[in-house]
Amino acid sequence: MKGILGKTALVALVVYVFVDANTRIPGRALLGEGINPPSQWKESDSDGFVVATYNIRRSKGEDGVRDISRSARVLQDADIDIVGLNELSGTLFYGLTDQAEQLGRLLEAGWLFAPAYQQFFQDHFGNGLISRFSIDSWRINPLLTSEGHDDSYRNMIIVSLMVSDTEVHILNTHLDRSGVRNKQLHQVLEHFRALPSPAVLIGDLNSRHDDELLAEFLEDSRYVDATHSIDDAHDVEWIISKGLTVVSGGMEPVGVSDHPAYWVKFRIPTER
Repeated sequence: MKGILGKTALVALVVYVFVDANTRIPGRALLGEGINPPSQWKESDSDGFVVATYNIRRSKGEDGVRDISRSARVLQDADIDIVGLNELSGTLFYGLTDQAEQLGRLLEAGWLFAPAYQQFFQDHFGNGLISRFSIDSWRINPLLTSEGHDDSYRNMIIVSLMVSDTEVHILNTHLDRSGVRNKQLHQVLEHFRALPSPAVLIGDLNSRHDDELLAEFLEDSRYVDATHSIDDAHDVEWIISKGLTVVSGGMEPVGVSDHPAYWVKFRIPTER
């Protein structure tokens, strides 16, 4: 009898630990200076700089194959300076690195991982940022969530850096698709509105052109839908700027991910 009780207690303990470990814990607000560096930073110049947004889908392609090196090649071919990344895996098992670090090392760039939540006692999933330029400061802010819907755990990364002697701010985020999306979008747009110009908002907003809140925001001439210059029918990926001149842009089609990668080249206006 004692043996049966002992085994029952052990099974109950294992189940409890597994359930507890499987529970998602939302990420925290964080801030810091600098990001994980490459062997050498790129020097910015007056010719401009390239910003991209890319939801890598945890490096899973349309063919079902997971290969982080393919995600890196997409970004390498576009010669991107700063990219906001969405749907990154964290350290799934101890001893492995998150996908922001993996891409940073493959691209010989600096990296920052922003875990949206923890699971199995590790940073499991989130956003990231890769930069060839030195980052002066950064902060990670959690977004509003939907009660009882842990899939809605999201965050945004805001970084500041110097480009041609001008401070530029980049905000990268990925919004949920549930009912809380509208509140998250309002939160992000208000943060972007408050950032000093020049600034760029990038990310998978899970919001299309017919979204009333986003359409109203873009009625203000200070905010430019830079992705429109590449693809006037772009879906949920956005690159929105203020205080910058759009020089050119391009995209890599769906294939290596279920999302395209968009990039835009900006220039600091000379009148500044």
